[in-house]
Amino acid sequence: MLTLDLPTEPYWLDLPRGVRVEIRPVTTAVMAAAQAGSARRLGALRAGETDLDPDMARGLAFAFLVKALARHAVTAWEGIGDAAGKPLPLSPEAVERLMDMDEMAAAFWDRATGPVAAVALEGNG
Repeated sequence: MLTLDLPTEPYWLDLPRGVRVEIRPVTTAVMAAAQAGSARRLGALRAGETDLDPDMARGLAFAFLVKALARHAVTAWEGIGDAAGKPLPLSPEAVERLMDMDEMAAAFWDRATGPVAAVALEGNG
């Protein structure tokens, strides 16, 4: 039996270094939007750089996907500041800069997609 106990309201994720992000649930629509944005970005890069190393292309595809998911899912954050230590307002560009940090991107991906993965592991997916 399928258990529909996935989040339906925004919720907070704890990330490394005291960062917290509030995200909307990673629904089919949110993931599809992230995948479309990632594919478009990688396609544009490949069009301009025909000799792109396949390993780099794979890495960029994942990086673009994590950034796009964060842009579509993150609704608020805490613990992010500028060089002077002043809280940095949430913006798509700032979210992407946060996801440029490997430890943040990895933690965000694992925690944001975790509820769906847990359902699949239970045999519900």
